Amino acid sequence: GQLLSSATDLVAPHFSQLITFVVQAYEETHLPCTLDYVGDAVELFGGKADEGAEVSFNQLLAHLSQRTYVYVTQEKRPNECPQVIRALFDMARRYLLFCPGALSKCPEFSSLFAFAVACLAECKGERDSTRATLNFLSQVIGWRTLRLSEAAQATLEASANTIDEAIAQHGETLTRTCIGGLSGGGPQMLWPAYSECFFAVIVNAIGRSNGPPIQMNGHASQNTVAHQWIYSALSDDTLLGNVPALTVEVKSSVLQLLCGLVLREGLKSKPRVKMLLGDFGKICKGDETPDALIAYSLS
Repeated sequence: GQLLSSATDLVAPHFSQLITFVVQAYEETHLPCTLDYVGDAVELFGGKADEGAEVSFNQLLAHLSQRTYVYVTQEKRPNECPQVIRALFDMARRYLLFCPGALSKCPEFSSLFAFAVACLAECKGERDSTRATLNFLSQVIGWRTLRLSEAAQATLEASANTIDEAIAQHGETLTRTCIGGLSGGGPQMLWPAYSECFFAVIVNAIGRSNGPPIQMNGHASQNTVAHQWIYSALSDDTLLGNVPALTVEVKSSVLQLLCGLVLREGLKSKPRVKMLLGDFGKICKGDETPDALIAYSLS
């Protein structure tokens, strides 16, 4: 990786052979550094890729993804190889940023997205793998907010339906995972990453109606897909049943406040939503009382 970045011109003529060697090394060893090398290559060469090179990067991602699926189903579970999971999704995130067409047009995109969601549950809050997976998902889901070139934005716009389908399929599980992580299922150092992913999902889902209003604690709530996903997570006793402070009233307040902020302020609500989620986590942990929510009701 260091050679790639410091001597790009020297490496470029031999790039194809190097990648072949790296892929073989990954197949034989499953060392995370091999995926890190591919990520470096995507960052350096992805933005300059012509259509042929993009196809090559696309095929490379598909192959490495497939090999990883086989590895974690036949040899080791994701929680037994967290650095492989970390490296895979760090690499995939760099694909998004530097060669988005190779990611969004990859035949493995939907499987990779689903695998990321599954890994969040499998890795059980392990720091590096969970953070990398959440960062990848946050940026894929919130791709419209990324600072990308016009060409990259256009490429992703052309694949927007594929991305939206993945979010529609897995958004409820992701919402539940993020709420679970914030309520004690993940370490506090990962709260910002859980919050970032949660926000990306909810912003995507807040504009889609889901039928008649939800009733929670006697209050009718506008029923977007986002409301439904949050309501479902907050109502799950297997997820939050061991948190005495989360009464039905408190859960109702959290639902109303989160969705209200996003509906009123859109993307500008992000700092306050993340603060609110942090306070939610502290309430679950017992470090704050539900009175902490009052400040959000007053503003």
